[in-house]
Amino acid sequence: MDSVKTPGYLLGVDGGNSKTDYLLCRADGEFVEILRCPTCSHEHFDNGYEGMKQAMGAQLGELFRRNGITAGDIAVAAFGLAGADLPEQIDELNQRVRELGFNRFVLGNDGILGIKTVTGSGICAINGTGTVIVGINSQGAMLQVGGIGPLSGDHAGGSFIMRQGITATHSYFYRLGKNSAMIPAIMGILGVNAPSALPAAISDYRLLTDNMKEIINAVDDAALSGDEVARGILDGVGVNVGEGACGCIRNLGFDGEITIVKAGSIWNKIKYPGMIDRFVETVRDNAPNHCRFVLSESPPALGAIFWAKEIYDGKIDLDYREKMLGFLNLEKYDKVVNSYTGL
Repeated sequence: MDSVKTPGYLLGVDGGNSKTDYLLCRADGEFVEILRCPTCSHEHFDNGYEGMKQAMGAQLGELFRRNGITAGDIAVAAFGLAGADLPEQIDELNQRVRELGFNRFVLGNDGILGIKTVTGSGICAINGTGTVIVGINSQGAMLQVGGIGPLSGDHAGGSFIMRQGITATHSYFYRLGKNSAMIPAIMGILGVNAPSALPAAISDYRLLTDNMKEIINAVDDAALSGDEVARGILDGVGVNVGEGACGCIRNLGFDGEITIVKAGSIWNKIKYPGMIDRFVETVRDNAPNHCRFVLSESPPALGAIFWAKEIYDGKIDLDYREKMLGFLNLEKYDKVVNSYTGL
């Protein structure tokens, strides 16, 4: 009697700027493992794409070793990667993934994963450490707006909010900036006792990045207290992301209702409601279609698995989607994540 062939593995990769999640499942819906590792973004390494390949190779090697498999056992893999912004970047990343032993895979910006967690088409507005807008219409056409930096109008995300808080603090003392409730908090976070020490402190990149979360919280707390300067920063973030979403809609074209997924830590953690209000207002005032706004409640790596399953089956498997969403909601996902930092 011929043995029954075991369903192949699906691999979903959420490669962000701060961490990488590798989600391994079987094509029949059996969960295997989630391994969380440091970032593998090529933008993080001095040697760029080769550094990405080395980091990802080591991380995948650990995942495969733990489960007794190789890249050849992966039926389909889907990679959503920060820094996959331009065609030439995607070409370079595709080449490195092939060199790691993958044959059947898809790869794109990590913004795609937010759409895949919720639906097959729509807009994903990422507002995390960085910001990018990604859209997929019902015909499968994709478009990315931003993700390149300030020159492409990226004035949102945690890094931007931190810089705006720092700029407002410096401008109060050295330009014609307005006073703000966040200024003493930011001075304290930076360990600065006098304005004369501020230029040196804000020149210390490591000091700023190590305290990014606290600086963002200072802006948020000030906005909640009614502070005009802080509210201006966060309101501007909402408008900026909304304008990017509208541009994506205009260029792609959609039939009927559009699902707009809000994904990223800033959407989830900022308590000041005006930021989301300005985002929704900007879209509703300018989009030609009715829009449904959804805050992503599924981990992006699960969107990568849905993308891989779509390629595996040649269609969207709704039963598989429901099964995985029921098992791997955010609360359960965090409980089964295994961390690996020994690279």
